[in-house]
Amino acid sequence: MKVYNVLHRRKEEFVPIEAKSVKMYVCGMTTNGLVHLGHARQAITFDMIYKYLKLKGFSVKYASNYTDIDDRLISQAKERNISPLQLADERIKIINTTWKNLDVAEPDFRPRVTKCIQNIIQFIFDLIEKGYAYETQDGDVYFTVKKFSGYGKLSNRKIDELIDSVRIENAENKRDKLDFALWKHTNEGEFGFPSPWGMGRPGWHIECSAMIKTYLGDQIDIHGGGKDLIFPHHENEIAQSYCENGCDLAKYWLHNGLITINGQKMSKSLGNFMLVDDILKTYDGEIIRYAILVNHYTSTQDLGDEALKLAEKNLYYFYNSLNTIQDYEPNDTLVEKFYESMDDDFNSAKVIADLFVEFSNYSKTKNAKFAGAIMNCLPLLQNILGILKHNPKNFIGKIKQKYLGILNITENEINAIINKRSEAKQQKNYSLADSLRDELLNRGIMLNDTKSGTTWDIKQLY
Repeated sequence: MKVYNVLHRRKEEFVPIEAKSVKMYVCGMTTNGLVHLGHARQAITFDMIYKYLKLKGFSVKYASNYTDIDDRLISQAKERNISPLQLADERIKIINTTWKNLDVAEPDFRPRVTKCIQNIIQFIFDLIEKGYAYETQDGDVYFTVKKFSGYGKLSNRKIDELIDSVRIENAENKRDKLDFALWKHTNEGEFGFPSPWGMGRPGWHIECSAMIKTYLGDQIDIHGGGKDLIFPHHENEIAQSYCENGCDLAKYWLHNGLITINGQKMSKSLGNFMLVDDILKTYDGEIIRYAILVNHYTSTQDLGDEALKLAEKNLYYFYNSLNTIQDYEPNDTLVEKFYESMDDDFNSAKVIADLFVEFSNYSKTKNAKFAGAIMNCLPLLQNILGILKHNPKNFIGKIKQKYLGILNITENEINAIINKRSEAKQQKNYSLADSLRDELLNRGIMLNDTKSGTTWDIKQLY
């Protein structure tokens, strides 16, 4: 099995630190908002990776955190006149429900920053003792970047080039502009935690390093997250963890690509910020999973309306085909291709492309061999990719009812016109029969005449 290791910018054979045992950490959400499509892509990607590693026989310990305290969350809580921790609790309940609707499994560990404050403080204290961090007169603590010679190796940047690309905060309190905050003091009356340096809150980067050390140990096999986290977040994690533990934080660094919406970067300022809970009002969670996994996880991906509509259309085609399968011959062709693709850096895009070929072959021939290839692979598609898990009739019916509402036509109306058309054909009034067919087609409903009768379907789904 090979994975693309961002640290070395190449595909590498996946060999865990301990045989058949994998420790994986993925940076989780900050609870100052709800799940958007960027969060969903990351969660679904590493959910797939987690499930596939277990399928391959690895014993996996998977942790993904919640950052349940930050400046924005505190400000939002103040507006509502409630505790930041209460607001975080509310958000986490909603977020956990969203994950369930996307069929994202709960990690083995779901640490929260506010539950790890003492571990974070100890981590920072150790860095000061070892000479890698320093306290300011205001009660802030900073990491000394230039004392770690390997800084920049993940993002492939040199220290001298970083000043122009990093946001400089509180430069007057630092020994060097590049130094980053491990602990930030709070003023009187502000929300904070007691520490050896006074009341304050942890910096963002230290949180993950401390939680990894607490839940998984000094060194892990896989560290994951979105590409936007490579610098400075993951770069800073590498530096502070190495200086604390004396070893590399992670052997393999995996990063999923970013999301665009209808060709534009997703952002609130552009008005294209798509919350998953809003999308779930229109699309089934499986459709969102499919729309994400149809592309390789490392690619930049457009997930606008057209991508979601296409995902729904493709799944509708798959389910319609599954609904016609009655007899099949055992055939491991697609299973073999599944493992081959997933062993090649978790290539779900290739898995789905191969699935299309098999469904196309079956649709053209109704051959039991092609049906067998699909049916033998179905458990893998369901359990690892999280697609084709519904009862076909139920999924087809749900999508049809959705589109009938959009088209403003009822099933009773359709059947009444079909019956009227059947009577016209019996009376050899073919012009009326054709006009009734055209009437339905103009309203988005297409008919199919078979030996057993006339069936109807949604034109937009073909």
